[in-house]
Amino acid sequence: MKEEKPRSDEHSGQSVRPLGRHLAGSLAFLGILAVLLLLLSRLFLPKNNRQDFGMGEMKANGILAEEANTIEVVALGNSECATAIAPMVMWREQGITAYNCGTAGQYLYQTVMYLEQALAGQSPSVVILEADTIYKECMLSDYLFSKLEAILPVLRYHDRWKSLRAEDLGPVEYTWSDPNKGCMFYLDTVPVCPWDYMAPSDDVRQAARWNRQCLKEIIALCEEKGARLLLVSTPSLVNWNAVNHNGIAALAEEFGLEYLDLNMLCEELGIDWQTDTKDGGDHMNAWGAEKVSSYLAAYLTERYQVGGHGGQTGFESWEEALAEYERQWEEQTGDRDQG
Repeated sequence: MKEEKPRSDEHSGQSVRPLGRHLAGSLAFLGILAVLLLLLSRLFLPKNNRQDFGMGEMKANGILAEEANTIEVVALGNSECATAIAPMVMWREQGITAYNCGTAGQYLYQTVMYLEQALAGQSPSVVILEADTIYKECMLSDYLFSKLEAILPVLRYHDRWKSLRAEDLGPVEYTWSDPNKGCMFYLDTVPVCPWDYMAPSDDVRQAARWNRQCLKEIIALCEEKGARLLLVSTPSLVNWNAVNHNGIAALAEEFGLEYLDLNMLCEELGIDWQTDTKDGGDHMNAWGAEKVSSYLAAYLTERYQVGGHGGQTGFESWEEALAEYERQWEEQTGDRDQG
């Protein structure tokens, strides 16, 4: 029988070493790419919260210029939130310092981003989440990409290369503050004949998987910061019904949250669908927002013991913002009463 020759260590090493070199080369390339993306992220990140610096959603990002740890209530969510919750009304009525970070079409993974951003500079007692946002389904790919954008902002601001300026080499300095504190002020009125949109139902609408994951993250962020999370549904003939209500009520019970559905209280709020909606029952206009926000202000003061800062030293900028809010009314309508 022919004796088999042992394998040569030299021959064995020839196949191992090239593989090791390829792996080392790949890791080195990935490391260089990561460093490059981090450097570009630092460069492309807007250094101010104004639009001309590349910052989107200026009203929601106006919170970045608020003095640290002065905001008691942060409101988050889609356009239902942005149009219905007026911080200046809450200040006028109860001396509450609130900021509205609602944006049109806001996905819940974006809500997580806005909340993280707000909590970096503020320590609110209450975080309001407009419940309709929970039903705007996000995909796994969107969810994962949002996490990657948080690490590498260049992915979000990649097109800023067209407008880079000398200031982008300097430090971050947020200077723009919205006198309406994020609220979208609409005086348009499109009346609608109301219907029994909250007719009782036993059906329950379920939240999508990744929306539930985002909600868990929002809850965790609030708990970490010591803020109470309040789910709120603002009045909307078009977007809300008992099936949606049942789904949010079930989520609130599951996670131990409080849920306030203002669609169940339209009569108590004095909502008039002939005067208080800007688009036929979808969103509140400024008159509707006054009613919603006045009710919320009283509710938050009683239940969460916030507010009472009106006339206090250190809150002069809020009085100035309120004067600007009132000026908008006088300039555009001449009267607080609709009609």
